Amino acid sequence: MSTPDLVAQLERWLEELARKWERFFAGDRQVPLPPERERAALARRLQEFSRNEGRSASEKFRMEQLLHRFSTYNQLWQRLLRDREEARVSAGGARRALNELATPPVPEGGEDYQAVFSSYLDALKKLGRGVPVEFDGFRHALEQQRRQLESRGAMVEGFEVVEDGGSVRVRARVRRGRHE
Repeated sequence: MSTPDLVAQLERWLEELARKWERFFAGDRQVPLPPERERAALARRLQEFSRNEGRSASEKFRMEQLLHRFSTYNQLWQRLLRDREEARVSAGGARRALNELATPPVPEGGEDYQAVFSSYLDALKKLGRGVPVEFDGFRHALEQQRRQLESRGAMVEGFEVVEDGGSVRVRARVRRGRHE
C-alpha cells in the first residue's frame, strides 16, 4: 500500500474511532465500554507509521496533521472519562464537548431528524421555553434548509443544536463544494 493510501486509511480509522467514542459518551448500548483497545491499536499504528522515513513533504504534513488530531481527540476522551468517573459531566455534557470537535453526519432519514428534534426540545426545556413547532414542521424546515444549501453548492453533513446565550437554534453543518 502506498504512503498516501496508508495515511487515508489511518484518517478513516481515526474518524471511526471518534464516532465510537462519541457513541460511548452518548450512552449508546452498543458501545457499553470505552473503545480503549481500538484507541491503543490506532496509537500503535500511528507511531509505527510516523517512524517511517522517505516521505514527501505533503505526506509528512498530512501525517503531522493526523497525529495532532489524534492527540487532541485523545486528550478530550481522557478528560471526558475522568469527568465522568468523578460525576462532573452528564451524557449531554459529554455530547456537547464531543460536538466541539466532530459530529457524525445526520442522514436525511426521519429518525435522525427525530434525534435533532429531541436535542432541540431538551435545549428549549433547559431554558424554560415552550415547544414552538411540531416534529413534522421541524423536519420540513430542515429538509428545506438542506435543499436550499445544496442548491448553492454546499454539502450538508448534518444538523446540530446550538445554544447561544438565551436562544436555541438548529444549524446545518456544511462542507463547501459540490458533492458528486
